[in-house]
Amino acid sequence: MKRTSGVVRLSIALAVLLSLIAGCSAATPRLRESGLNSRFAFAPDTPFETYVEQTRRMIERARPDLNELNRAAVLEANSPFELKPDERAFPRMPDGRYRNGILLTHGLSDSPHHIRAIARHFQGRGFLVRAVLLPGHGTVPGDLLAVTGDEWAKAVAYGADSLRPLVSRLYLGGFSTGGTLSVLTAMKDPGVHGLFLFAPAFSIKDRRAALSGLLSTFVNWVGPAQNDDDFAKYESFAVNAAYQIYHLAGHVRGTLAGGKILDMPIFAALSEDDMTVDAATTLEIFERNAASPKSRLILYSPRQERPARGRPDARISVENSRLPELNVLDFSHPCIPIPPDDPHYGRGSGYRSCLHYAGNREKWEACRRDGQVPLGEITPENLAKTTLCRLSFNPLYSRMMEQMDRFIDALE
Repeated sequence: MKRTSGVVRLSIALAVLLSLIAGCSAATPRLRESGLNSRFAFAPDTPFETYVEQTRRMIERARPDLNELNRAAVLEANSPFELKPDERAFPRMPDGRYRNGILLTHGLSDSPHHIRAIARHFQGRGFLVRAVLLPGHGTVPGDLLAVTGDEWAKAVAYGADSLRPLVSRLYLGGFSTGGTLSVLTAMKDPGVHGLFLFAPAFSIKDRRAALSGLLSTFVNWVGPAQNDDDFAKYESFAVNAAYQIYHLAGHVRGTLAGGKILDMPIFAALSEDDMTVDAATTLEIFERNAASPKSRLILYSPRQERPARGRPDARISVENSRLPELNVLDFSHPCIPIPPDDPHYGRGSGYRSCLHYAGNREKWEACRRDGQVPLGEITPENLAKTTLCRLSFNPLYSRMMEQMDRFIDALE
């Protein structure tokens, strides 16, 4: 009883603190629900092209930041999409279907832009590729205030079902929350031929996530609301969104811990230093639940000597993420699916991820403007040693694609 009351007191104290920090910005239009994007409102038989077009129109209506200069880029980044393979190189089967198809799903507070480069790679391998927009995303951060994980799951189920009749082999893939939703869908669908998981969110690293359900009663935002300057990602983070992924990850993790086996081949890539999701949980799930000998996992780690985790799993390979020649200390959570030449988040794009210094103007300015600031994950160790810019692209992306190609070749 004493422990329970202590948790409640801590939760209320945190809520009051967060309210003081974030309450003053509650009236900002982007921090309110648009009324257009908290549910998945499409019937199961809606043609995918209709879904894409109506979603684009919804984004146009909901976003207050659109203008003639940014409209095309914003809509391109945030809209669901379809990519068809070159049928001269990859002809359809005699029954008219494509041999392979994959549904890709983005992460929490992100957009389909984060998986577009990977989508193009699959397209180049002959896949019919579709990507959905999760409800609450792509419009204003306020649309995550009341959305539920069930609505996200409906969007993924719709995308998978829309693709299924068109392909011989259906794959699912996703980044972060999108990876979790892909696993959730695959656990219910024996017809899924394989999974591609990029930093999947099986367990949230921040311990405060356990309190997010209670905190959402008192306050809307985790920390202060941000300026939301990134047109492809929300910077203000809704407490409800944290609760929804915490609940979703717990459900998937519990089902897998209960003995559910993932029989389909799985390709996964993640950073051991990830500060958003717990890499150790993903490793445990891969070793325990991924039954296929064809499965492969890439672990990015700056540590050459790692503690033993029982019998070595030959399906796991470790890639060195400390790259001094590129001023990279280690790999972050958001960098995994992004190539270095990405026009928005890549090395030469000018994008700098510095939200961890909100409230510290001196370090914020250094992170934003000093090209000599190291790149990496915002671990306590890194932040204690140096001013750091969070790494926004994967320096080893090309190698990851080569490893993924070998995995795909082994499935043929």
